[in-house]
This record gives sequence, C-alpha cells and structure tokens, in this order.
Amino acid sequence: MAKAMALIGNPSSLHAEGRAARDVVEIARRHVAGLVGVTPDELVFTSGGTEADCLGVVGLSRAARRAGQPARVVTTALEHPAIVGATRGLLDEGFSVEQVAVDRHGRIDLDDLARRLAGSGGVVAVSAANHEIGTVQDLAAVTTMAHAAGWLVHVDAVQAAGKLSLVDMTAADAVALSAHKIGGPKGAGALWVRRGIDLAPLWAAGHQERERRAGTENVVGIAGFGAAAAAVDTSTFAAVAALAQRLEAGLEAIEDVTIHGKGAPRIGNTVNARFAGALGEAVVIALDLAGIAASTGAACTSGSVAPSPVLLGLGVAPEAAREAVRFSLGAGNTEEEVERILEILPGIVARARRFR
Repeated sequence: MAKAMALIGNPSSLHAEGRAARDVVEIARRHVAGLVGVTPDELVFTSGGTEADCLGVVGLSRAARRAGQPARVVTTALEHPAIVGATRGLLDEGFSVEQVAVDRHGRIDLDDLARRLAGSGGVVAVSAANHEIGTVQDLAAVTTMAHAAGWLVHVDAVQAAGKLSLVDMTAADAVALSAHKIGGPKGAGALWVRRGIDLAPLWAAGHQERERRAGTENVVGIAGFGAAAAAVDTSTFAAVAALAQRLEAGLEAIEDVTIHGKGAPRIGNTVNARFAGALGEAVVIALDLAGIAASTGAACTSGSVAPSPVLLGLGVAPEAAREAVRFSLGAGNTEEEVERILEILPGIVARARRFR
C-alpha cells in the first residue's frame, strides 16, 4: 500500500504513470480472484462489502428482469444491512421482496424456500455466514434449489472469507467480499459475477471495471486487498475457532446465559451471548472501559437503540434481544485476552443486572 501511494497515475490512463497504477490493480485482482477460485476478469472492485452486496443484489435483480424473469427477490430476516438496504431500494423499482423462514438457530427452512421458488424466477440473496451469530447456511442446497427453479443467487461471503473455502460458493451467480475482514484495509471490496451475466452498474457514470462499477479505482486500498488475499491461509483459522470455543464455554458458566445460533453450524469466531437481565449496551460499555471491544450487533447499525433485527428474525423477544452481546475473535487475539474477558465479565454482568 505504501508503494501504491507513491503512484500518481490514474489506472484508466494510457500513459506510463497510468499503466503503473493499472498494474497494481490487476495484480491485486489476480490475488483476490485466486481467493475465490475464479478468473480475474469476473471480479469487480468496489468500495467495500456493502457496495458489493448492493451491486450484486440490484445488478442480478435487474438482469433477471431484463431476461424476462418476474421482479422477485427472496432473502431472510437475518441479513446484513447491506442486503436489507439493497432489497428495500428494489421495492421502489417494482420488485417484490419475500423473507424465507429460518429456524431458531438461523438456518434457512428449505421446505419454505422450495415453496417460494416455485412457479417463477428471480434472485435469492443470502449470507454464507451470519454477521452477528455466525450461523453457516447450507449454500449448496440453496443454490441447487434456486438454479433448478430458474433463479439467480447472490451470496454475501464477507464474514466467510478467510475462514471458509470460497471456491464452492461460486456455484452461485455473485459473491460479495470485503478487504478488512481478511486483514486488508477498510473501504475496499469486490464482487465476483458469473461470466455471461449482464450485470448493469448501480449508476452509469464511467467506464471503469468493464463498465460494471463507475469511478476511479481505489488503487491503494485495492493493493492492500490483494496483499491480504494472497496471505489468506484458512488452515490457521482453527486456532481462532478454538479460542472462541474457550470463550463460549466460559460465558455459559455465567448464570442465565444463552448462546444464539448454538444449535447450527457456525463460522467459529463469533459468539453472540444473551445475559438475561442485563442490557447488552451496559455490558459493552463496561467492557470498553476495561479495554475490551465487543458490540451489540453489526457495526453498520452501531448507535441504534433498537434491538438486533437478526435476533428478532430468530424469534427472540425485543427485550431479550437487547440483552445480547457479540464477541468477535481474530488471528491477533490470545488466550490471555480470552481469560481476561472471562475474569471480569461475571462482575460486569452482575452489576448490569442489578441496575437494570
């Protein structure tokens, strides 16, 4: 990234300075494409996972309608605000948006999905791994069912990248990624789009990214994205998952604790716990004062006092949803940090319950 900052050329320019910047972009494109197991020309760089989700959901939906398919989108109540926002925007374009049922652990009800897919096509939009509770969907089943019924599939793989193999996800038609989830810089993302899909840009304002995403490429951010993608080794994630398991076991030792999504396969680094009788916001603030960063939901909804839409989508009552805290671990975390959390958390929860 430091070397890329020294480049003054626009990657769309034909002169030597522009070609030097273009080389950085295309080298990074090869690295990110390799992470997914696709060819580089199928990859569109974006400003992050949110834009990648929007481009995927909206672009596929418009492409399906141009191909004569009904204006329908099927998703779940558990999706990231990026997908939620994209589908809401499609309502203004005359699309219908349906939410398929999920079980109490966050897995899609495949029988309900089959009913919704019957009779017409459209787009299914779903996350590979949930951003709050970590539940991993059966994408193979979802994609197979959707394609058999003539539907396109968009997958939000932002949480899955670096943790799960993404190669199998290319059975779908579009896959969204974000650099900062794999150790890259914030503000860089990508969308893989299956070759042959007529994906229109969100706005027609330039010819960059093969006319699929207008605007000068973020050369510095893309350089960092490529370097992070090249460094991904999913085999090392087992150590992170083991730390999360230790944390989860310690949390369950606290009285009246529920781990959301525990009954389903999960990504392995995210633990979402409800401390009955304690406001999650109070627990998070106390942890922050102790130098520990946790959250009550997605970063994209920070500052909201509303209960988590993900937990509400699971059927959790609003008051109970407000008692949840999300812990996310990464490669930089240590056993000592986990033990520190478990040492101070019981007292924090007790105080939060006392002053509720």
